[in-house]
Amino acid sequence: MNPKSTIASLLLTTALAVNAQSIFSGNGNSGFGGPIGGGSLSLADNGTVLSGTFTKGPNGFNDVLVIYIDSVTGGFANTSSFGDGADGLRKSISGFDGGANRSTLTFASGFLPDFALALGPSSDSFGGLWSLASGGANSLSFVSSANLTPTGTPTSSIYTFSINLSSIGITTGQSFGLFGTYTSNSGYRSDEGVLGSATGSQGWNNFTQNTFATYTVAAVPEPSSVFLGLSGAATFLLLRRRNK
Repeated sequence: MNPKSTIASLLLTTALAVNAQSIFSGNGNSGFGGPIGGGSLSLADNGTVLSGTFTKGPNGFNDVLVIYIDSVTGGFANTSSFGDGADGLRKSISGFDGGANRSTLTFASGFLPDFALALGPSSDSFGGLWSLASGGANSLSFVSSANLTPTGTPTSSIYTFSINLSSIGITTGQSFGLFGTYTSNSGYRSDEGVLGSATGSQGWNNFTQNTFATYTVAAVPEPSSVFLGLSGAATFLLLRRRNK
């Protein structure tokens, strides 16, 4: 064994594997066929980037998974003031078709989202992050791409996405809330979800969120701690090699 290569490997592992994956199961419902309700979502971070891997349940990921994020002060108690029907993903976030139809989602106590991720790999071939705001067309402010892959297909077994934690106002050691609901890109809401639960009758009806998930970004080790740990590992490896 080469001590130098082993130490380099330890350094790389320390730098990249800051937070182990947190896995969240879908709510078990199957109103749109079960791709979200029967799937699971894993989240991980490296202190800078939040990465998600969604493992699809049965049938196609044909619609839009909207993940509301409560990460800074303020936020919204419900979606009733969202009227952005400028495109399919904005309609999904708003729960509004741009005309007369609306499915209002009332958020749980203690959950006031500020941002929303909208992932539409097949319906819109895109995933992005928006800042929530009251108003009409284009009132939801686009923040960044979510680097969703693959796109253009509803049949992949796994979809991945990522965003910078700074784009939602989060730094290392901080926690934030998440809740996912599955809608069409016209805002028609299914009973499927992830990262919590909600009650309501599928369609252009009101929903009430009951629970949500919390994710904590791991604190990055202090450089001195990393150095001491690696120094100890190096000493151990060198002594072991000399004693062979």
